[in-house]
Amino acid sequence: MISVNLVLFILVCFSILLIIGAGYLIFTQGRKNADKSDVRMLTDILSQIHDRNMEENDLLKSNLNIHTGQNNHVFNERKNAILAYFSSLNTWMWDGLNISVQDYNHVNFEELSKRVTNIKEYYNQANISFAVMQLTIDSEQLVKLGYEAMMDTLKLHHFVENTMKNYKKTLSWEKTLLDKITSKDYDFFKLSPDMKSFYERQARENEEEKRKVLEGYNDRHWELFKQAIADRNLFRDVAKEELAELENEVYNKHIEKTDDITNILSGGISKAKSIKDLSARHEYAYNRDTENKF
Repeated sequence: MISVNLVLFILVCFSILLIIGAGYLIFTQGRKNADKSDVRMLTDILSQIHDRNMEENDLLKSNLNIHTGQNNHVFNERKNAILAYFSSLNTWMWDGLNISVQDYNHVNFEELSKRVTNIKEYYNQANISFAVMQLTIDSEQLVKLGYEAMMDTLKLHHFVENTMKNYKKTLSWEKTLLDKITSKDYDFFKLSPDMKSFYERQARENEEEKRKVLEGYNDRHWELFKQAIADRNLFRDVAKEELAELENEVYNKHIEKTDDITNILSGGISKAKSIKDLSARHEYAYNRDTENKF
């Protein structure tokens, strides 16, 4: 017959084992809950970092676009100022001052007035575009070359304008004389000897004046025109170099800014990857422990 002590001993041992088992279950369940909490926390942190990185990426990309746009605006503004001046200078020289006064006579001499007006307008436009270029570009050398081209072209301008005005005056008198002589109401052959002599003298003087106006015009015009073209070509060559350097500078700034932003983005991605790896390791450890328990 089993004694009471033996039964009590068995009950005590069973109770102890029960307590130990319950404690173990409580411990493992707590660890399981802790592991779950760690995984959730790391997941939340990773999600927050991802969202923040996306916002920072958008901000950095926007900053890059603004920076690139500003640099391109400066480059285009300077380029357009140089092109506008160069264009107005060429218009002034070729459309306005490249003229042969010999092509005009008492029939079409009135057109000379229009030519004088045109070259003044071309000169004004060149002055305006030069002033804009002065305010826009930083190159003192280019401004100096532009000014020299303006001054030498202005010398040509004065020569052509004075020649056209003087030539128009002689042609105008010639036209008046011819109209009078050829008029139906005017008989030159019936004039007195003194009047005939007067008109003949006026005709000779006018012809001499016209000869003086035209004499040496082509040589002097070519001399001044050649110098203006040389100044223009020098300005053109230096302007091309300046624009190439400016374009290269803008490109280098863009690359530098892009590299800076790339480095920042890479740093953010690296941090996020580290946290993601840590989260993955915790989740793996948790899953492995769970499988071992079963």
